[in-house]
Amino acid sequence: MLRTTTAALAAALAILAACSNKPAPAGADAPGAVAPAAQGSTPAFVSAATTLRREPADAARVPGPAGKDVVNALAVLQRGERVTMVEAREDWAKVRTSDDRDGWLKRGALLEGEGVAEATVLAGADVFDRPDLLAANAKRRIEPGTLLLVVKAKPPFTEVNVSSGPNAWVLSERLTTAAREVSVAKLAEKARWLVRSGKPDEAKQMLALAREH
Repeated sequence: MLRTTTAALAAALAILAACSNKPAPAGADAPGAVAPAAQGSTPAFVSAATTLRREPADAARVPGPAGKDVVNALAVLQRGERVTMVEAREDWAKVRTSDDRDGWLKRGALLEGEGVAEATVLAGADVFDRPDLLAANAKRRIEPGTLLLVVKAKPPFTEVNVSSGPNAWVLSERLTTAAREVSVAKLAEKARWLVRSGKPDEAKQMLALAREH
């Protein structure tokens, strides 16, 4: 079952590569860019799948409003979900999700700040440790269809957050922030998480949705 799902993931990435023949460079006005934050709030992206909690604690259950213990976990937010950070503590952040639900996340699972945008690559991209052609890292490479979070640009390079390992620098011309391509990358990211969570059938459904895009 897992082998079948892995093959389906590869098919989804092939769909992504076929979406566009000309990647668009990332920029402040590109689709997916974060709008300016409202006063007293900070835009942020979830950088790794994480649990949204009622209270800023790892406990499975916490005291509820009626005095009885309730489940602390509210939902699982996926990498690439956009939230608004309304309160920050040392290790935790209170956020508001896209459906206006408030909860707490581990702060290390957030990429905070204005100007962050979603992107992907349609072909494999070389990784650089610094924004310099001489700083190429032969041990790292970004595969097609990887969901990336753009941190900042230093032409001709862009710093991106990847799902594993430290941030990487890539040539800006390799990135696309086009909505359709990013949507497929996000669905593929969710499918990978479902596979890791032992839910291959749900992963297949996610890939079917990706094909519709």
